Amino acid sequence: MLDLKIEGARVALPGGLQEAAVGVEGGQIVAVEALLGAAKRTVDARGLLLLPGVVDPHVHFSEPGRGHWEGWAHGSRAAAAGGVTTVVEMPLNAIPATVDVDALRLKVAAASAGSRVDYALWGGLMDDNRAELPGLHAAGVCGFKAFMLEIDDGSFRYAPDHVLYSGMGTLAGLGARLAVHAENSALIHGLSRDLRARGRHDPAAWLEAHPPVSELEPVQRALLFARDTGCALHLVHLSLPESLAAAAAARAAGQDVTTEVCAHHLTLTDGDFLRLGAVAKCAPPLRDPGRVEGLWAAVQAGTVDCLASDHSPAPSADKAGDDIWRAWGGINGIQLTLPLLLDEGVHRGVDVARLSRLLSGNPARLAGLGDRKGRVAPGFDADLVLVHPDAPWTLRADHLHSRHPWSPFLGRRFSHRVETVWRRGERLVEGGDLVPGVAGGLWQRPGQPAGTPIA
Repeated sequence: MLDLKIEGARVALPGGLQEAAVGVEGGQIVAVEALLGAAKRTVDARGLLLLPGVVDPHVHFSEPGRGHWEGWAHGSRAAAAGGVTTVVEMPLNAIPATVDVDALRLKVAAASAGSRVDYALWGGLMDDNRAELPGLHAAGVCGFKAFMLEIDDGSFRYAPDHVLYSGMGTLAGLGARLAVHAENSALIHGLSRDLRARGRHDPAAWLEAHPPVSELEPVQRALLFARDTGCALHLVHLSLPESLAAAAAARAAGQDVTTEVCAHHLTLTDGDFLRLGAVAKCAPPLRDPGRVEGLWAAVQAGTVDCLASDHSPAPSADKAGDDIWRAWGGINGIQLTLPLLLDEGVHRGVDVARLSRLLSGNPARLAGLGDRKGRVAPGFDADLVLVHPDAPWTLRADHLHSRHPWSPFLGRRFSHRVETVWRRGERLVEGGDLVPGVAGGLWQRPGQPAGTPIA
């Protein structure tokens, strides 16, 4: 007898949405068929969408060291409420940053103590931890992250060109992928100094300090470095269709390059930033409506590989005030990524199965978890999300499970609503509400069984 049977839903399968029954035993999907036998629990999902749990490849939970910014307990609650069953957490914002094996052990301990959802972990490449890269790779990180933009974080310094280039050479030898935040440091910091010297601290100044070329040039430079070293490259949070076109051209020429676009860059514009101010501050910034349309065209054309949140919250006070330079630059987004992109994507005619691949299947493969996560198929973990496609609701602050419930999307009306979420067959969300007392998220190491510790 099956542990769980979900029947009547339209299921996101490789061929598109199809009505099917899904059977679960022992935390895994064992059957996807028109009809299934008896089960201990049967869910009637007629009228609903059944999707694989979202695999978010770009989140910052900031623990250890900055748990007061978010932390694994709050961040994973927000993830689960939004249909995210696996996160791939970034090395920075935590103290210490995940730039050596000792720091990785601390990150795993924090995650295992607090996370409701499963997790994989990025390691960091910075100035200068190149000697640590082989150890981190062997210990189980799914890839590495580097900043081409100098950031104000003493625990995670940016990678100047020589570190980036030589680090790529090391990672190529390890067979590891490098995720790059591609913004031109000298240009942005120089423009910022000029603007501040003129007394500018308004939101428009932030946009002027981050012109489109400040992203496109380092994207092209990272592609050149990766081509010369043979390093697999992942370009995070691209905000320009021109950047996606450059990556697509490199891939057509034989490079191993993947791309990521975030929900906020697809659903907000620079006009929204000027209206909302610091709550919508991010880097790279929100772009003009024409470029937002270009990003959606790239989604439709297949030149975007992954959709992500870049969830990066901070205390509400760090988003307050009228000085745009002092405000924290990040978006509180993980709980809203799925409903945002379903609403906007369906409105634009994007196939739900395509959105699901970009939100689940492709990010799982990026993280080295494509053998177990991201698909509704026999042998895969029963990470599943039931979504009501027509259940209108309006976002209030008390809906958010992040430690600091601010969002540029407060007051937005949604059509899609997350109803039920299972992680490896265990319910995390029921009727739109979190199931109390559920923990047990496991570290997902590429090539290792879930929960395998560091040797």
